[in-house]
Amino acid sequence: MRHRRRLNQLVEKILARRLATHEIGRVAGEKNKKYSVLIADDSEDDRFFIERALRYSTRLQLVGALPDGAEAIKYLDGQGVYGDRQVWPFPDLFLLDLKMPLKNGFEVLEWLQLQDFPQFKVVVLTNSALEQDIARVKSLGVEAFHTKSAKFTELLEVVKSLETYLLGPETAR
Repeated sequence: MRHRRRLNQLVEKILARRLATHEIGRVAGEKNKKYSVLIADDSEDDRFFIERALRYSTRLQLVGALPDGAEAIKYLDGQGVYGDRQVWPFPDLFLLDLKMPLKNGFEVLEWLQLQDFPQFKVVVLTNSALEQDIARVKSLGVEAFHTKSAKFTELLEVVKSLETYLLGPETAR
């Protein structure tokens, strides 16, 4: 009887360890998840530096960098070549400039208002710091707005804040 009780205690300890390991693994798996990022910005230089800053992130992975709002809509809508989601995956995060040719960022945001993209986050990353632009962006449902900086270190801080925005402050550490 004593051996059986000891055996049961041992089995309970082993099961508790396995469960704890599984839970830790599950949390670690979520913590290490990569999030796909799409950029729409007409400035080739800005796209280059944003892409470079994203390389410093272990959680954000670039899936596309587009030169204008019209191309961004095609990508998000899966039109033409963007219909192959194995090659052009739908992003978790969309970094959008406001001042672009063909369709500007506001037009893209207005189009997004008519779409149903659950779990999709949009962050405006622009040179404009005008109060009316910020107010209009917020009225179009965007929660995060960052002004571009010429300093690469500040761009790295923006990337870190994007991780926090996606993952939450506890998980992003």
